[in-house]
Order: sequence, then C-alpha cells, then structure tokens
Amino acid sequence: MKHSSPILIGLALLAYFSLTGFQCGSAEVTSAKLYMQQQQWEKAEESLLREVTKNPNSEEAWFLLGQARLEQKKYTGMDEAYTKALGISTAHKSEIERNRLAIWANLYNEGVASYNKGKEDPAKYDEALSKFGTAIKLQPDSSTTYYVAALAHYAKEDLAGAQAKLETCLEKDPNNAEAAIFLGQLYYLKGGELKSADDPAAAAQFGKAAEAFEIAYRADPSNTETIANLIDSYEQAGQSDKALALTRDAVERDPENKVFRYAYGVFLVKQGDFAGSVGQFQKAVEIDPEYDDAIYNLGVAYLNWGVKEKQESDKRAEEAQKAGRKVSEDRSYQERFKQALPWLELASRKRPNDALLWQQLGRVYANLNMVEKSKAAFDRYDEISKEE
Repeated sequence: MKHSSPILIGLALLAYFSLTGFQCGSAEVTSAKLYMQQQQWEKAEESLLREVTKNPNSEEAWFLLGQARLEQKKYTGMDEAYTKALGISTAHKSEIERNRLAIWANLYNEGVASYNKGKEDPAKYDEALSKFGTAIKLQPDSSTTYYVAALAHYAKEDLAGAQAKLETCLEKDPNNAEAAIFLGQLYYLKGGELKSADDPAAAAQFGKAAEAFEIAYRADPSNTETIANLIDSYEQAGQSDKALALTRDAVERDPENKVFRYAYGVFLVKQGDFAGSVGQFQKAVEIDPEYDDAIYNLGVAYLNWGVKEKQESDKRAEEAQKAGRKVSEDRSYQERFKQALPWLELASRKRPNDALLWQQLGRVYANLNMVEKSKAAFDRYDEISKEE
C-alpha cells in the first residue's frame, strides 16, 4: 500500500515580540517582563506561575506565561496557558492565534522531517508522532495533521492507530479523498484478515471500506483504481447489487477499460448471464490480448454455460422419459465446451501450476470425449494439489 509523502507547510515561526507597551502590573509580572527582556525564560516562567497562583484571573499573566513557555519550546504548557488567557479575555487573541499557527507549522514540518528519516531509523516514527500529537493540540481542526500522523502510525505497522487518525481526519474534512482511500484500504485489509479466519464480522469491515471508497469516488468518479476498489469492497460486503450497478456504469463511461469489462463479466457470471459475461471477457481480451484473468475466465464462462445447457438438456430428457415420450439426444451443449477449450488451453500455458485450471480443463476434455487429454489434465491437477 503506497501513500504519498507529506508536504511541508510554508509558515514561518513568529519571533517573540517586544514587551513595550504593557501596563505595569504586580511585582511578579513586572519581574517576569524584565526576565523576558533578558531572555531568562525559566525565571520569567517561575514569576508568572507565582502570579497566576495568587491571581488566577490575570489574563496578562497567563498570556505572558504562554510566551515564556513558547520560547522554551514547552508547547503543551504554552497552549494550556493560552487557553487560560482566552478563557478570561480576548485581549491577546490575535497574537495567540498567530503563535499557535506558527508553532503548529513548525511542529508539523519537524514531524515530517522525522517521518522521512523513519526508513533508516524506525525510532524517528515515534518522534514524528510526538510532534504531530502536539501540533494537533494546537490546531485540532487541521485534517492535514491527522493524515500525516496516520502515515506515521502505518509506517510503524500500527494499523489501529492509523485508522483512528484517518477517521478523525475525515470528521474534520469529510471530502478528503486521499484520506478516504487510505482508510478504505485499512478496512479492506482488516476484512481480509477476518475473512481468512471465517469470522462473520468480515462483511462489516468490507462495508466500511466501501463507505470510505465512496467518498473518494464522489470526489473523482473517473479514477479507475478507486472504482475497482469500491466494486470489490461491495462484492466482499455482500452488496452485489451495488457492485453490479457501479460496474455497469463504469463500463458505459469507459468502455475501453479492461478492468471494468472484466469485473462486469465476473458479476454477469454470478447472475448466470453467460452470454453477457462472455461478451465482456472477450472485449477485455481484445483490449489486452495478454490479460490472463480475462482469458481464463472466458474459458470458465463458456464451460459453465455448457454445464448449464447440459443440465437443461438432461432435465428435458428426464421429463420426456417420465411422460413416455421419445426424445432424441441433444448434445448441442458440447459447442460451449468446444468454445471453452482454446481459452483454457491458452490459460494453462500461461498458468502451468494452477491446479484449478487443470481441473476445469479436464472437465472440458471429458465432456468432449477426449479421454487421454482428460486423464492427463486430471493427473496434472492431482500432481499440483499434492505439491501444495
């Protein structure tokens, strides 16, 4: 699963501004201002903590405490002090917003730098997440930060962490197609794991994957990969009606897309529309003569079509026999097996170790009374199955 590297934010950190113009306050505030002019940030913080302990409603003291902590890169504490100040008054709201935004940009960029070093030093991913976590506290509505944090979680193989960040990202920005695709892929992976374990909860995960891919599809209805992912998710979630409708629409919109043609053919096979499926697979092979899946399934579609016609023929013969009517043997279904044969033989040359393919080919040979070839095909099937 590949995802683009995060982009750096082009905001510069605002420098601490002059204290000129502040009104004289308590002894602690006055001392703190002097310490700040001398860039003695720790001492300024100590004075301001004494002040807010004595006078918790001093907006100026809380604001200055935020400034002192900013200079010491105590960003979480800075944010807490700013929040206290804003809860009392909006006197310094513009300065606080500028500084929060600037620090957020700085932390974001530092996090991206750490993330980019993660391939050589995995510990850098934790460093990146720490930066992104603080950045989120400063700008909790920035969907971008949640997305890059999800990338770091994923790089650490923390899929649950990545999923949580992406869900929040989409809460903040419901139209974020990139985040939706990423989240859809994570849900799909989880669905695959549960399906392998025969866990019935798999369908719900595939359903969530489909919901995520729907967001990306609405953003760009022409994206082939998104459409393919959405169709597959619908199918895995047991929502075949949606998958079929979407596939049909995709073929109508992009008739020269082999993947759409192939997917449509698969769904038509499941509906028992073998004539329709054959048409779609044939078109896919016309578009790409080396399209292995389409070649194989074209043969299978003809085979299943022949099986269906044989079953119908046998049923008619049985009903006629019960009714005492004489009926001539109908072997027209063999034409379908003849049509299947060249495609399955071609597929066998491309996939010589595909056991199921040899089993299907053996069935075709048997129905065409090609005894030796049928035996050889089934022998090959047994040989591969034992190896597996």
